[in-house]
Amino acid sequence: MRLKTLRNGVDLSGKRVLLRIDGNVPIEKGKVIDGPHGKIARSAVDIEWLRQRGVKVIVVTHLGRPEGKRVPAYSLRPVAKRLSELLMVEVKLSRDIAGPSAQKLVQQMKNGDIVLLENVRFDPGEERNSTSLAHALSQLGDLYMNDAFAVSHRAHASVDAITSEIPSYAGPLVVSEVGVMEKVIKSPKHPFVLVMGGLKMKDKLPVMKRFVSEVDRVLVGGALAHVFFLAHGFEIGSSTYDPDGVKAAMEIIKLGKEKISLPTDVVVVKSLRKDAERKVKFLQDVLKTDRIVDLGPETIARFQKTIQLAKMIVWNGPLGYTECEPFRTGTLAIAHSIAKRTNKAITVVGGGDTIPVIESAGLADRFTLLSTGGGAMLEFLAGEKMPGIEALEL
Repeated sequence: MRLKTLRNGVDLSGKRVLLRIDGNVPIEKGKVIDGPHGKIARSAVDIEWLRQRGVKVIVVTHLGRPEGKRVPAYSLRPVAKRLSELLMVEVKLSRDIAGPSAQKLVQQMKNGDIVLLENVRFDPGEERNSTSLAHALSQLGDLYMNDAFAVSHRAHASVDAITSEIPSYAGPLVVSEVGVMEKVIKSPKHPFVLVMGGLKMKDKLPVMKRFVSEVDRVLVGGALAHVFFLAHGFEIGSSTYDPDGVKAAMEIIKLGKEKISLPTDVVVVKSLRKDAERKVKFLQDVLKTDRIVDLGPETIARFQKTIQLAKMIVWNGPLGYTECEPFRTGTLAIAHSIAKRTNKAITVVGGGDTIPVIESAGLADRFTLLSTGGGAMLEFLAGEKMPGIEALEL
């Protein structure tokens, strides 16, 4: 897949570039929670690249799900502040998306200036892929660049419809992610190991079905493993699981046969308190009063042994209840093992709940690709339509 890009030789000085980024990050007490390798930090690198070329950068993004209404809690003010800190220049936030406030700020811009438009999902036309919203946005810029792989599976106005209104290009992050994941699809290296965690079976099922005949091993952990336990008739107690996933797990078991590797021992607790007593149990010993929160040591060692031989590893989703730090042992162990293989294997890691754990371990730059998109990564690998990407193909 070849994508249209703004190459180094193009004179961009004085151009107004509408840059779609993924600024959808957690906000706590009015402050962005985004590490040095997080979505905003990575977008800032590309904003600076444009600034250095004399571009007037108009940034477009969303935050949360305000459902087409102006919700103060979803204002992009904290994102503007975070970008200002990273770029060490003022990032002005417009009060509206493409209205008078945005138009005035854009008219006043000088080369190298940055304006952040207010949350594009405040407009109901965004999620409807409205051509009128796309047209209004296009009036603010000369060119459009999509650098938000994480939302490129959405047919939204600032991702899809906009590309029919204005010359459009793929940004560096999008090009990088598409390039690496195309290698996974078209040129898999063996042994090929798929590591699947998280909760929702419906999100993981298409990828597992597509690759189960191609991969050498599928390692399953986290709440995703719980539906496989139920499919095999094991007790999971009060553990979290996707009720609709059991039937799908049975389907994968039939397709994958000996390729599916499930945990054989797990860490259980009686409550999700940080100081809860942790016990390691084999699957057949789990009680109705237990809650599974992590991989057991035997399983970690077995999974690590498989990873140590792999030439290609794709991982999506945490392998335990990582919201609580004491239950991250398995996820961190596997993260370290995959990171160690990067020089000898292609390693692709993604998932919104996975990345914060990886950042906390200082491993964010230790993979071939740390994908910015959990759902988008899964859909791309599953061969689903990616409107934001398809619109940028040469």
